[in-house]
Amino acid sequence: MKIIQVTPGLLPIPPNGWGAVEKIIWEYHQNLLSLGHDSHIKYLDDIVPGEQHIVHVHVANLALLCKERGIPYIFTMHDHHAYLYGKDSAVFKENYDALKYSMIGFVPANYLIDYFDLPNVKYFSHGVNTEFFKKGTSPESPSILCVANNGFIHDQSEDRKGFGLAIEAAKRLNLPITICGPDNNKKYFEANPSDYELLTIKYNLTEEELRDEYKKHSLFVHASSLEAGHPNLTILEAMSSGLPVIGTCEIGSTCFGFYPIERDVDQIVYGIESVLSNLNTWSVSARKTSERLSWFERSKSLVSEYKSVSSLQMKHYLINNYTNTEIKHRPKIKAINKFLYSFIENAKFEVLGQDKRDYEVRFIDRSTGLVDFSTMLTNNSWASPAKKYFVDWRIEVYSEGNLVDSHDFNAEEKRVYIHLDSKALGDTIAWFPYVEEFRKKHNCRVICSSFRNDLFRDTYPDIEFVSPGSVVPDLYAMYTIGWYYFENGNIDFDKNKRDFRTIPLQQTASDFLGIDFSEIKPLISLPQDRGYVLGDYISIAPHASSHAKYWNRPGGWQSLVDWFNTKNVNTAMITHEPLGDEWHDSKLGGTLKNLIDRTGDFPLENRINEIKHSKMFIGVSSGLSWLAWALNVPTVIISGFTEEFLEPSSCIRIINKNVCHGCQTKFRLDAGDWEWCPINKNTEDMFICTKEISSEMVIKTIEENFDI
Repeated sequence: MKIIQVTPGLLPIPPNGWGAVEKIIWEYHQNLLSLGHDSHIKYLDDIVPGEQHIVHVHVANLALLCKERGIPYIFTMHDHHAYLYGKDSAVFKENYDALKYSMIGFVPANYLIDYFDLPNVKYFSHGVNTEFFKKGTSPESPSILCVANNGFIHDQSEDRKGFGLAIEAAKRLNLPITICGPDNNKKYFEANPSDYELLTIKYNLTEEELRDEYKKHSLFVHASSLEAGHPNLTILEAMSSGLPVIGTCEIGSTCFGFYPIERDVDQIVYGIESVLSNLNTWSVSARKTSERLSWFERSKSLVSEYKSVSSLQMKHYLINNYTNTEIKHRPKIKAINKFLYSFIENAKFEVLGQDKRDYEVRFIDRSTGLVDFSTMLTNNSWASPAKKYFVDWRIEVYSEGNLVDSHDFNAEEKRVYIHLDSKALGDTIAWFPYVEEFRKKHNCRVICSSFRNDLFRDTYPDIEFVSPGSVVPDLYAMYTIGWYYFENGNIDFDKNKRDFRTIPLQQTASDFLGIDFSEIKPLISLPQDRGYVLGDYISIAPHASSHAKYWNRPGGWQSLVDWFNTKNVNTAMITHEPLGDEWHDSKLGGTLKNLIDRTGDFPLENRINEIKHSKMFIGVSSGLSWLAWALNVPTVIISGFTEEFLEPSSCIRIINKNVCHGCQTKFRLDAGDWEWCPINKNTEDMFICTKEISSEMVIKTIEENFDI
């Protein structure tokens, strides 16, 4: 295949200094040659239309010149300013047109796909030269490296790459930090001077000198606010050099060796500490990620994309021939009606065609043999029963009293979409196992969307995961699992098979999908082990989404923490709600003391690791309790709001049935009313269900069930 990479013409290729686009072009060229292709780097003016297979352009103005000259081209968009300056800017419009008129448009970050919203645009990541960037000898003491060209075109002093955050994190940890980049970075440090004595700044390093800097350091910090590439080149170079990365990156959760953070000093510090606790494992993972994304592997994928262009050209050729083919008239064919069957949210029969006929359609529940719904139709109309949960349907079609067609539900090898319609962590963990049971029962191809796909993606390889709201084509059936009420507060039994408040939470999903109920524990995708070394400890999660779910015993949680301390067992509090926040602490009777504070807005991966390493988890009726159960950690749930049957039977439940309790089974929770207590609100007995669960009751239950 003859391939031309079009040079922007500003810097030499390979670049003799800082030049990301030029480096990318050079790496593609070198690796395409090694793969046996006829690769060239040329100026646009040297290209003769029709004398090459592929023309790949990397800047928008040259792409649009290709369009003017009638040269089909592939375009990669590298310019983050198209996003920075917005859709009304000239730079966005130029890049938009360059992508629009390309045979294929590549963007190296997924967020740019939705941003440009063009059908021919797809994600294609950067790569790294794993032969050039290799791991060096591990330094004796930890050190931090940042490599970046800071600022924006309009203001080189702006801290786009997060230098200030990285320096502050290094100061808190008393670690040396080196920042490398072009001399543009001087403008940042002139505007933001630092007196940190362990800071080293280096400018305009050669590629070899930069490689040596990677080898000298332990880890890489990249707290960028905006990148056109996720991951970008310096992240991959660091990982190829064996440096774990603590940074902002949209693929961080799936990029092993990468610790994802927001632009927050506390998160950076926490990330550095977590990585340093198991540095070798993180380093090995980082190198493996870089090998997967080596320039050689990316170039092989690029060749596959190039080959698809030939298919596109053939498609245009066939469409052109079809359009210009003379139409020959044929005798009129007698109209025949077409019957369509589907099970998308509910069973549906549709008849299409011009043959005017009347039909009786019957929807039969095969599990009972009874007709659930029947009606009369004529052509070009449809019918559907109200039930939206799974029914083993048989659809029969009659004309003039005779059975003319029928269809039995059969999802084997067909595409079925199942959506978990709840953002709650507990609901998602409870319901997901039955998605897999449905797939196995019907031997079908399941597409699933939930708000927690990352919990299951690695452990359920036979299920295709999509984001909620995605368009999923070519479906045979679809089911949406949730709790559904009418506006008057009554349950919608067309969507829910039975009163979901009176059955185990997991049975909601088995009912929806027609699975015989038994308690099933899901397989949770475990993130990279961050090596928590807290000794023997138990984890607690006192907070919940409603006050009714709390353990409202004054001083209860502090008494429990104090008791564990007498047993030389540490207590780690791991809620999203921060310790020390006056409003949240007031719900616990004050700020809890003498425990390990792991609270705050950290990724769920942190919670998984914290729970997984604990001897026991104690919580309320909330998502973290379901997570602990799924992670096979002994789980204690303190709740009067729910009956025992709602949560997993293998959890230890603490409830006082001698007082008012179990309102969840009788009433609809008003999520907008924090003080919801349907029977005793604004009385002395408000939240009596947990106020009357004493610390002694909890401690006694723990002593009876665990060896503490």
